[in-house]
Amino acid sequence: MIDDATQIKRKSFCLNHVCITIANDFLLDSILISFSTCLLATFIKPCALKDSQSNDCLARNIENIFQHWRNGVPGLSGVGSLDPFRVNRLRIAQRVPPNVDVRVELRNMTTVGLSQAKILNSTTLYNTGHYNLGFHVHLTQINLTSKYKLKGHVLLLNLNSTGILTSELDNLEFYVALRMQPQQAEGITFMNVNAIKTDIARIDNIRINLTNLFNGNKELERSANEIFNENWRVLFEILRPVLTQTFDSVLEDRFTKVFRYLPAKYLFKDVE
Repeated sequence: MIDDATQIKRKSFCLNHVCITIANDFLLDSILISFSTCLLATFIKPCALKDSQSNDCLARNIENIFQHWRNGVPGLSGVGSLDPFRVNRLRIAQRVPPNVDVRVELRNMTTVGLSQAKILNSTTLYNTGHYNLGFHVHLTQINLTSKYKLKGHVLLLNLNSTGILTSELDNLEFYVALRMQPQQAEGITFMNVNAIKTDIARIDNIRINLTNLFNGNKELERSANEIFNENWRVLFEILRPVLTQTFDSVLEDRFTKVFRYLPAKYLFKDVE
């Protein structure tokens, strides 16, 4: 006899002429989805993971997932908007002597521009049961808005303030390393994401504005923001962990859910 905790509950529905069966496996705490037809979004093409000539195919698929599913994935709950992407809270402590020694808390952060990602290239490596997928991402511009709380010193400024942070970042490039392995579920192979890590490689400029830096003294606030923008590379060392955590969060959430949603054969034609 199977108890309630291990029962697999099923339901089916049709979306855009695609009939889908969903099995909710409470033991594995995952959602398994099988397609009863091969009618799939036309922007996704199966690529060969073990063929280096398929790197362009993989790059196009990744780019299309960002752009076409920027508002979520049709038929899949739990995948929110990519543009804007929201993070409830981030805490960072940065010490880069002698210019930076600061603690920052960001709340209700909104990031705009991620759906316009361009994938410059991709690579794959197979190693005894798992795959490493790497890709190089370019973003023309990213806009950040957040409530902030800051204490410490940046350059020559001693700061202890709360307010609103807005920032624009130009020509940002970063590398992504994604580790995944095939996983069988009811005879269907899905890709399980084990780990993901990003590494920022390039940024051309940052413009930033922090409100309420000196208890509402607009002249001092304006001068401080001018100093920040003139020394944006120093400021970038404060923002680097914010960006890295944001990208890690975006990509892990996106790829984990999409790969659990789509059987592997729709993305990777040489995965059994």
